[in-house]
Amino acid sequence: MPTLQISNFKNKIVHTFIKLFILLAIYSLLTINYSLAQSPVPLTALDKAQNDYTFQFTKYREAQNKYINARSSYLTFQTATAKNNAYLATSDYLLKIDDLYHAYLFLVNENGNSLGWQNSDISKDHINQIIDEEIAFFDNHRKKVKDAKTLEQLPDLATDLRSHRDKEFNLKINKILATFEVIEAQSAIADFNKLARDLDKIITSKIEKDQNQSILANWISEITNIKAKTQNYLTKAKELLEKTKEQTASGDELKDISSFAQLAKNELLRSKPLFKEVIGIL
Repeated sequence: MPTLQISNFKNKIVHTFIKLFILLAIYSLLTINYSLAQSPVPLTALDKAQNDYTFQFTKYREAQNKYINARSSYLTFQTATAKNNAYLATSDYLLKIDDLYHAYLFLVNENGNSLGWQNSDISKDHINQIIDEEIAFFDNHRKKVKDAKTLEQLPDLATDLRSHRDKEFNLKINKILATFEVIEAQSAIADFNKLARDLDKIITSKIEKDQNQSILANWISEITNIKAKTQNYLTKAKELLEKTKEQTASGDELKDISSFAQLAKNELLRSKPLFKEVIGIL
């Protein structure tokens, strides 16, 4: 009697995707936006990727339930029919896992496309290469599953999938998400610097003849302070990113990089009321 070795695999898959989905949600880019009119605005590539991921996750859960039921029946009755049903359900379950990873990678890619890479010296080509390699793995694994003709062939394919997830996929996703954190922070800082420069020119021309010159001088000082602290946090995040391996990063490395990138973004939030205040004065 063959032993199905993926009974615990399903729980790890669910945990992995919940964790990765939460990490990806850091960017606040996954919400589908609709216009206030009756007709929704055209879906963006990111919207479509999110919709596809949601669809594939639903199909995955359906296949998971069928696999659980078929496995239980086979272990109970030990008939050829039950074995064939277990083979079909297990095969479909593995295929749906491949499809879900595939959809997740497209979602990650579209999140990357939405970021301001023009504000960074980091190339997206490197990220594209990692994603393409992972897509190729799941495409190849999918072919192997479809080529399998017996139930006995499937547990090894499940093991291959689990091993790849733990040893490569998760680490590569960590690297990608860490890179996205830095890119997003760099983009936010670039926007901040542009606005600060534009206002600084106006303020400098008025500061000597304006009755609010002390307020304006202190505004400049505070903005300079925010800029310095933000840049310091970003520098630390980028230094940590540069210390990671070429294609992978550990969970702890992702956590540390994300922490400094978030500190940079939090520091920038302090400028929001300051910009509003100085515009009111001007």
